[in-house]
Amino acid sequence: MPNLDQNLKQERVQVLDVLRGFALLGILLINAMSILAVKGSTPAFSVDISLAERFLQDAILFFVESKFFTLFSLLFGIGFAIQIQSAERQGTGFLPRISRRMLGLSLFGLLHILLFWDGDILVIYAITGSLLILFRNLSGKAIRRWVIALLAIPSTLTFIAWVGSLVARISPSGASNLATVDKTLETDFANTQATQQLLQSSFVEAIAIRIETYLELLPLLLSRIPTVLAMFLIGLYLGRSKFITKLPENVESLKKVRLWCLSVGFVVMALILAGTKFLPTLTALIGIIEDQYLAGPILCLGYAAALTLAFLKNPNRRIFGAFAPVGRMALTNYISQSIVLTFLSYGWGLGLALQLGGYQVLGICIALFIGQVFFSRMWLTRFSYGPLEWAWRCITYWKVLPLRSTSSS
Repeated sequence: MPNLDQNLKQERVQVLDVLRGFALLGILLINAMSILAVKGSTPAFSVDISLAERFLQDAILFFVESKFFTLFSLLFGIGFAIQIQSAERQGTGFLPRISRRMLGLSLFGLLHILLFWDGDILVIYAITGSLLILFRNLSGKAIRRWVIALLAIPSTLTFIAWVGSLVARISPSGASNLATVDKTLETDFANTQATQQLLQSSFVEAIAIRIETYLELLPLLLSRIPTVLAMFLIGLYLGRSKFITKLPENVESLKKVRLWCLSVGFVVMALILAGTKFLPTLTALIGIIEDQYLAGPILCLGYAAALTLAFLKNPNRRIFGAFAPVGRMALTNYISQSIVLTFLSYGWGLGLALQLGGYQVLGICIALFIGQVFFSRMWLTRFSYGPLEWAWRCITYWKVLPLRSTSSS
């Protein structure tokens, strides 16, 4: 019986690592399109690009955009629950530990913004993780209510705004005013001034540009908090209810989640994508926001259920062996993705921004991820944690912990 318990624990850890690695691949694709500033990067509906490039960007919007950072948020919530349970087993104070953990995450995020990329999500995770502390003792029923509210209210308001933008176009004055807004948005989409600045700047000069850009993006990033908090709460519920440790017993539930979430999510995404083809720019953009609040979270759960079921059916597949080590070093790999991509893109590196097509960026993503698979495997043969994961654990526990794996010594 102890061996069975140990195997189930190992299975749980591995499937979470597989999911993290899978999420990092999607995040890499979205971030690469943004950092390399490809003409027509997602959502590219208002930019003149070739049919092949259009197909790629539509596919990214349909399958990837807002699904993978949401999946990563779900996994963060599960990790949060594990931290609580670990503190309770050890009889140590949870609040000091989790507070230091959020502080460490925010420090990594701030350094990420200053040194590499202004599209960082770690600071938002640290803010939302701090909010999650307030929800840690809620009942399962209360958590469900909060999740519904956090997803339903923003998505309903977005839908009302979408309908309002259509109704406003009925009157001549409204149509004229919104046509001006549409043209302004199209100009903004095609604007590459910030990228041009980064192409002409040194590493130090780029810090000021990133700070300015991040402050401009901050309202958009903060708008993600309801979605992120909702996924954190779902993860907290799953981790606390022992769902993750009893996956073989929950196969039928996972199948239902896979069926309904993938079906509903893809229907919603089909409508959103159709909006980019047939609706004016502002109205189409409002529809895309619904991806963040509705389709993204739904499909995130569908993806997680589908991948988990595939893992349970055959955990020894090579693809899982590729995702797992990357997922074990999620923080290190997330930051290193930005380091590589910004070096390829900007003036302090190779300066390839604005020169590459979408498929070239896709090739870079595949090569980079494969490189991360091999690096993560090699690193973990000698060390127990990734370098940034180790630093984060030291901050969390407020002491220097061993890094080298005992099995490698």
